[in-house]
Amino acid sequence: MNAFLVRTVDGAEVLEPVTAQTQIKKGDLVEYQVLLTNNGKDRVRDMRVALSLPAGAEFTGFVSPSIGTQASADGSRFVFMPIRSSVNGTTQNLPFAQYQALRWSIQDLGIGATTVVKYRAIIR
Repeated sequence: MNAFLVRTVDGAEVLEPVTAQTQIKKGDLVEYQVLLTNNGKDRVRDMRVALSLPAGAEFTGFVSPSIGTQASADGSRFVFMPIRSSVNGTTQNLPFAQYQALRWSIQDLGIGATTVVKYRAIIR
């Protein structure tokens, strides 16, 4: 997994790689990326990738790819985003702060092909 600080420089969004020397502080926006490469001998038809959200980071709602992405409030039961719950008989979206994990379904990854999944979180 790679992490990048998301900054705005001269009106443009810039991703700065997080290294051991990077000073991360409360309120920083971080983009987490995972590169997935098919090193096998066959095309991958359907692969599920689940990532736990780091402690001290609050999910922002940004994911890529977004189609078919699932989320979990307990780290084990995944549903398509947004997570919805019933509060006093009214169905509401669960706040992103309560999300614990994300899961993607990667379809049809060719031999030697690479794809990336990513999400953003604010450091608390």
